[in-house]
Amino acid sequence: MNRDLLEAAYKLEITGSLDKLWHIIVDAMSRHGIQHALYIIRDDGPVPNWFILSNLPEDWPKDEVQNPAFREPFVSYCCATFEPTKLGIEFLEQHRDFIDDYTRTYVAEMARYNWTIGLGIPCCLVGSGQHGGFLFGNDMKRHDFERSVMPLADQLQAFCQIAHRKIESLRRADAWKAPRRRLSAREYQVLELIAKGLRPKAIAGQLGLSEASIRLYVKNARLKLGAATKEEALIRFMKLQPRVDQD
Repeated sequence: MNRDLLEAAYKLEITGSLDKLWHIIVDAMSRHGIQHALYIIRDDGPVPNWFILSNLPEDWPKDEVQNPAFREPFVSYCCATFEPTKLGIEFLEQHRDFIDDYTRTYVAEMARYNWTIGLGIPCCLVGSGQHGGFLFGNDMKRHDFERSVMPLADQLQAFCQIAHRKIESLRRADAWKAPRRRLSAREYQVLELIAKGLRPKAIAGQLGLSEASIRLYVKNARLKLGAATKEEALIRFMKLQPRVDQD
């Protein structure tokens, strides 16, 4: 990892603010000719649950995720492996056999913000509870991008994993400190049943829900409790149970 990225990684480790962290990331990318940065994560489950950091105008696509039909192509199609993906209009033909009209429209929308070429770097994969990662881009021509940005792909990938881990750590800390720490009635009920030794499949059958829904309730409860794992969430829930509010 080059010196600029190493220094930025150190700054990430010692910051305690998501806003400051995002500024560090955007500044580090700008030093390598990358104008635009987007961090987008989708929690697994039947109901899309998005977390986005963006330096695009109006924080695009933050408003888009309010639409239940919203799909982020990189998150939808490129997070089965950790392999980086070339993105943008400049690489559209390379993916033409795998994309639909929705994706073409989405890519064209990004071009409105002078994002014509880019690189997507997965940080968490489908099946891990959440999936997504970083998208970096600019308005370079393909040849210039291949020459100046792509040689950094491995270093950017390592940097992104550090950044992702820190972002998730700060998200959990913020959730734990948030004044609205209420579990929903269903989240509370699911954790109670897990504490009794039931597995998600059995809980789904008992409550008449899908197993995916149960796992999503566990995921949301884990974030609200500021826990890194399901087991940690359960321990916190059991310790705090008399004081854990529910809606």
